[in-house]
Amino acid sequence: MNRRGKRLPFFLIVLCAGILAALPFVGVSYGIVWIFLLAVYFVLALSYDIVGGYMGYMNLGHSTFFGLGAYTAAITLNQGFHLASALVAAVLLTACFAAMVSYPLFRLRGAYFALATFGLISLVEVLTVNLRDLTGGSGGISTPPGNHMVTAYYLILAVSGATMALSHFIARSKFGLALFSIREDEEVARAFGVPTSLYKGLALIISSVPASLAGGIYVWNMTYISPPSVFGLEIALSPIVMAMLGGTGTMAGPLVGAIFITMVQEFLWTKVPYFHLAMYGLVLILLGLFLPGGLVRTRWIKPIVGWMGFGEEIDYFKKSETGKVGETP
Repeated sequence: MNRRGKRLPFFLIVLCAGILAALPFVGVSYGIVWIFLLAVYFVLALSYDIVGGYMGYMNLGHSTFFGLGAYTAAITLNQGFHLASALVAAVLLTACFAAMVSYPLFRLRGAYFALATFGLISLVEVLTVNLRDLTGGSGGISTPPGNHMVTAYYLILAVSGATMALSHFIARSKFGLALFSIREDEEVARAFGVPTSLYKGLALIISSVPASLAGGIYVWNMTYISPPSVFGLEIALSPIVMAMLGGTGTMAGPLVGAIFITMVQEFLWTKVPYFHLAMYGLVLILLGLFLPGGLVRTRWIKPIVGWMGFGEEIDYFKKSETGKVGETP
């Protein structure tokens, strides 16, 4: 590709970033809200993909990190702390929780691992309901009121960009190669010297950070959450379906899936309220039948995302410059 061809995708990215940054000044309030929610889902889908796509472990409980981060931030804000302190507390507590559960979880594989992670949602939800003095119980918890939409909009865009950079870095690192080798054959990876237990735990901890930040920003902006709003089935399934629909193990997949699902959700909500919940099951069935690799691997989308430099799968066994599987970062 010539130099002009290399510059064009970068120019498009800068152009899109500029449009998103200028949107609040145009005064399109509904568009800001929609993009804010889209970005929250995108962060969840892309961070889920670190474990579910790169490593091949379906984490059905990824939204636990979102809810835990949201509740931690809400409690911290109600104690009079600044947003920055609330987000730091959310990240630290969620990362510690991920580290604590990683060892017992990764002793399981396949459907057993998926079911165990799904059980985490119920575990944390029950705790939030019963710790009434701290969390407000089933009635939820409010944060100090205020109009934070524009600031929250920029914050979630920044977290989205940081999550993309993190995913990009992992995908092109030896750590990413190790995760991919675990996905392909964990026993062979271990035989080649990959510390699989350590890397699996690190992957879960890393994936929890963007999700907890998204949860903290979400509750700061919305000023109220309840257990169903952050631990419900919809928020649990959304990032997984988005990543799978777009294409797991790719940079563009979670973004394409998040845009598609969010747009369809909005359309269905205006036409047939609550029917959008049934959409997840339909999408999973259609994915298994017709799009097992996701949208970004289809003939009409793959060339576009490949041209933009986001659609390539993490397949380092074909790239000699990355080193051997058994090498540590």
